[in-house]
Amino acid sequence: MNDLISGVCPVLSVPFTESGEVDYESFESLVKWIISLDAKSVLFFGVASENIKLTDPERYKLLEILLETRKGSDLKVIASVADHSSELAVKRARDYEAMGADLINILPPSFFNPSAEQIRFHLAQILAAVKIPVVIQHLPQGGASADVADLLTLADEFTNLKIVKCESNPPVESIKRVAEITNGKVQTLIGWGGIFWDSGDAAGAKGIQPGCGVSDLYKWTEAALVSGDRAEFVRRLNTFIPWITSWIDNLELLIAVEKHILFRRGIIKSDYCRHPTMAITEKAKAEIEECLELIKKVEAGNG
Repeated sequence: MNDLISGVCPVLSVPFTESGEVDYESFESLVKWIISLDAKSVLFFGVASENIKLTDPERYKLLEILLETRKGSDLKVIASVADHSSELAVKRARDYEAMGADLINILPPSFFNPSAEQIRFHLAQILAAVKIPVVIQHLPQGGASADVADLLTLADEFTNLKIVKCESNPPVESIKRVAEITNGKVQTLIGWGGIFWDSGDAAGAKGIQPGCGVSDLYKWTEAALVSGDRAEFVRRLNTFIPWITSWIDNLELLIAVEKHILFRRGIIKSDYCRHPTMAITEKAKAEIEECLELIKKVEAGNG
């Protein structure tokens, strides 16, 4: 089976102005930068996109810009549907498909702890509504289904269920179970900043979906993996993944740090995060400086 999505698939940030308005120009610059790194796919909208803090008109305009900007490249766009309402989720999925998204990502509902049957109904409604391939996010720490097997009962009924994004910590057992239960028909991706990339890849996952602030470091690391040099892959990963592991303990901190890095690199014009947000800690500030130094070394070929 050809891998539908593989390697590094960044989750795009949404830049804002200092007054908290969406900065569409900076967003276009961000997309162009991601394309310049030879990324083959992106996820939009994710937690790292501050999706929950966006209005619907903002979401649709941002997606239009992304789809327009990627023309002429081979970048695949995975558009995320995170509505708690099944009816609204179906409408959004159909809209995104009509706009030209290549895949739909579903974040299962978790508000008020819906039952496994309610989650299955929600997923089935969306899977039946679109023809393009679908990714289902398995994020048990977010309050959705704790057992990945609950999501896979849909794989035989809906052939467009192609990928499960495994974000349990660690995800290795979930990755193995997806392969076993579906006999390899459903592939897996690693979420949660790619902090389990090494073990997840060894378990059979096809790629990772981290934030986008250091996408070039992830691509640099991927190059060693693709070349077959496992030791170099692990070495490169360990130069920066401890920082990601530290930042991701608080998702608002991770979002703020990633945006600050993008701002410092001149990719976006402001590191503003919509509230509620979190101030960057002194520890994280020091780690950011180390990270920026590493980026310079990698760019100079001395990583």
